[in-house]
Amino acid sequence: MADKKRNNILQIHRSSDASSKTDRIYGTFPEKVPMAEQIKKYRKAAKISQQSLADQMNVTRNSVINWESGKYRPDADLFPKLCNILGITMTDLFGLQPSRNDLFSVHEQNLIHQYRMISPVSQRIVDRMIGSILEEEIREKHQMINDAALGVAVIATKAAAGDGFEYNDIPIEDYRFVFANGKNEKADAIIQVKGDSMLPVYHEDEWVYVQYTEAVDVGEDVICSSRAGMHIKRMGEEGPYSVNKNAPFTLTAEDDHVRIVGRVLGIVNPMTDLPSTADMDVLTELRRDEIREFREEHGLD
Repeated sequence: MADKKRNNILQIHRSSDASSKTDRIYGTFPEKVPMAEQIKKYRKAAKISQQSLADQMNVTRNSVINWESGKYRPDADLFPKLCNILGITMTDLFGLQPSRNDLFSVHEQNLIHQYRMISPVSQRIVDRMIGSILEEEIREKHQMINDAALGVAVIATKAAAGDGFEYNDIPIEDYRFVFANGKNEKADAIIQVKGDSMLPVYHEDEWVYVQYTEAVDVGEDVICSSRAGMHIKRMGEEGPYSVNKNAPFTLTAEDDHVRIVGRVLGIVNPMTDLPSTADMDVLTELRRDEIREFREEHGLD
């Protein structure tokens, strides 16, 4: 009889210790639904038997029965593991209303709770480890961005697919970075299309990659100049011409002539070729000397 009484006292103390540990680590949770009901509901939803849950939790089946009957709660240090097995969050386990915690996945929430359970010394070790890993990953990401980026000049004068603009020896407006895509590695500059004489190949306001050269083949799309300005055209046997037959390319004077500036390598895809604002910040920092030299060379400062 004395042993039975002593066992009851030990059980009460153990339950009390677990409860105080829970409150100490997680704070006092105003449960909307008893935890016992939550464990039972989510165990059944996950199609896990009481014995299977007990095996995975390294406890007896009687412990699971007691949890689901509300006789005892799991020890606080078992909460993260229990949530992982049931595929739920701490919020679910305590039957609380959804909160900003729902911004985190189940795994992330459980990591946060486990972090709060370890000692301050261990937390500092984890902080240093995460900081070191993050620093290395950021460094690797920045290097990948730098390796993938190409620096190209931005030509100020638009390439007219129409009447053209005044040509003044390829004026440079800025220096931009683009990501290599297999067709733009030889690009010296990018230039914007204006007009509709090259429809349906090129549309107004699109940007194209240009490689400076006067040696082009028949059938290639080119950037050329005349007194009327800069033009984007297709090279034919007798010279550049417009793809759009409704907008033929003609010279404005008998003594005018066409100069080939370069070949068009392709269209700039704004979705894949242009760095994001964050990537641009990285590139601006890593390649500031390159940018400064270019701007000084072309009088852009």
